Amino acid sequence: MDLETLKKHEEWNESYYFNFHDQNNDLTVFMRIGNKVNKNEKSMFFYLMSSEIMAGIKLEVPCDDRPWSIAGLEYQETGPWKWRLQYDGPLFNPQDKSEFKVKMDVIWESLNPLMDYSNCVDEKETQLSSKVASEHYEQFGKAEGTIIVDGKAWEIEALGERDLSRGIRQWGSPRMWMWINSQFSSAEAFNITKLSVAEGEIDAGYFYQDGVNNTLIKADIDLKMDKGVPSKFSMLLKDNKGGEYPVEGKVIRMSLIPVEGDMILMETLSHCTWDNKEGYGVAEFLVPDSKKIK
Repeated sequence: MDLETLKKHEEWNESYYFNFHDQNNDLTVFMRIGNKVNKNEKSMFFYLMSSEIMAGIKLEVPCDDRPWSIAGLEYQETGPWKWRLQYDGPLFNPQDKSEFKVKMDVIWESLNPLMDYSNCVDEKETQLSSKVASEHYEQFGKAEGTIIVDGKAWEIEALGERDLSRGIRQWGSPRMWMWINSQFSSAEAFNITKLSVAEGEIDAGYFYQDGVNNTLIKADIDLKMDKGVPSKFSMLLKDNKGGEYPVEGKVIRMSLIPVEGDMILMETLSHCTWDNKEGYGVAEFLVPDSKKIK
């Protein structure tokens, strides 16, 4: 389908996602706002993970004239590649049914140039990924501000990733995807996506170092599972100039996010090592619902 036809599809979606991990406070936050205007559906999720708290919220409402504001979560673009992220509302722990009152106000600012995934793939791979996203952009950055949970305040100094995608979003279209990012410092970070569909696999991403987004075109990933849950992974990431980046990863903690299409989304905080350097980031796994934890 051409772009204009895709834009008329019921599942055409514009998605804004942010995450960050504050290592000093051992606090991870990730959030998404998506708009499916042809379906009159605006959706969000907002999750917070630490050694003591595992809570989130996910819901859908009809579209309105405020596409970046929903259920207490609001984005404001305050400058080039700079965003104010705010949340004011409840989060819930589905395990023990507890509820937390959360207020967040942080500034998220990019640290590398915008990475366009179309630079990583050929025409055939672009077509294969068209039922997940036609346009896909990535950046890593820093987040600074305050998060208050039930009256306890954290001053946030964190690194994280943002994702912007436009296109058809059908969660059941891929057989699986792995979306992994890690920040080693404000000058070194990577993002990789491995998307598996019936017709094949698509790898895309970047490895940022020495002030350059090195375009990743291949990812060999050995993922180890423990009772249906990702536990660790070994990766060899390859760029378009012959560079290779061996990365080892270990999952620290995880949240499950239900999505339509008989799939389950696992969002994890992971610890990565590369070139004797340590980093943290979010590793996301979309797998069939049959692998969901009971």
